Amino acid sequence: MALAIHNQAMEHSYPLPRPTPAPPKPSKPMIQAGLRYDIDTANLPDTRLGNLEDDLQNGLLGDYRLSPEQSAATAVDIQRAQAFVWDSELLGTQLINSLLTPADHPQLVNCNRLTLLEASIAAPAVSLAEETPMLSISPHFELEWDTAGFCSQLGVLQLLESTRTAHFTDGETMTLLDTEAFVGSPVLYIGTARVNLAVTLLGAFQQQGHQQKRVFSHAVTQTIPSQIAGKSVASISVLEKYTVYFMQNAGPDRPDLYIWAPAHLPIVWGWSIRVQQRYDGVWDIFRKKLIMPSASTEAPRLPLWHSNSLLCQTT
Repeated sequence: MALAIHNQAMEHSYPLPRPTPAPPKPSKPMIQAGLRYDIDTANLPDTRLGNLEDDLQNGLLGDYRLSPEQSAATAVDIQRAQAFVWDSELLGTQLINSLLTPADHPQLVNCNRLTLLEASIAAPAVSLAEETPMLSISPHFELEWDTAGFCSQLGVLQLLESTRTAHFTDGETMTLLDTEAFVGSPVLYIGTARVNLAVTLLGAFQQQGHQQKRVFSHAVTQTIPSQIAGKSVASISVLEKYTVYFMQNAGPDRPDLYIWAPAHLPIVWGWSIRVQQRYDGVWDIFRKKLIMPSASTEAPRLPLWHSNSLLCQTT
């Protein structure tokens, strides 16, 4: 009996290529740090505003004003329905949705970014300046400043906690600088009376979409007098901690619309040192301890002061 053989083609199902998904839309719009926003109070979430500490935890400020003598921060005034953004990363989604972007400020698609490439301290040294011994130390910061989000000015301010003391050959001492005894809190560091500014500008105003490397380096000095008020000096001791704040401002000439806002975590460095004369009469370092620069999450995010280092010096 003949067999009929039927060949059936087997059907194979091949998966079709999947369409490339569209990039996800941002869950919340980008907010510009340092810019003043109107607040839509009708959509304001159940967020406590109007207390400075609560406002900072939510990334907002009512106002922030700086001068060499003092700084001042105020809480958000809900009645005026306006606030400055201090730290956009602290804003919740509901709070962001209640901020109304000014009409002449398009919505951001990127954010500015400051990268700390290197932070170091040159070894403390004693040198002669016009035959006067000078103790000095030089912190050095290399930065990369990317203004992908908006044009901005980069600046730096430093808070100082300091005790500088002269020790005399008769065993007595004299305080040259003591910020704790003077105001009981950190003060603004100002190197010389010739540079009497709260914020030191780092380079020119940078346009949006630019990326540049910047360097911030300066020498902290202490004169070593051989005598003070007719008394012979045996040694000088310095104990200091600096907190460095790199800040940005999109319109330093428009304080009604912009404030200085943080561009990086605070950076802390310090030194403890003692200099005295050797047997040959040359001033030299006899004790030193350094705090190398490092980013800190424990330093106050909002730099406030009620005096500066020049005003705290003994006259």
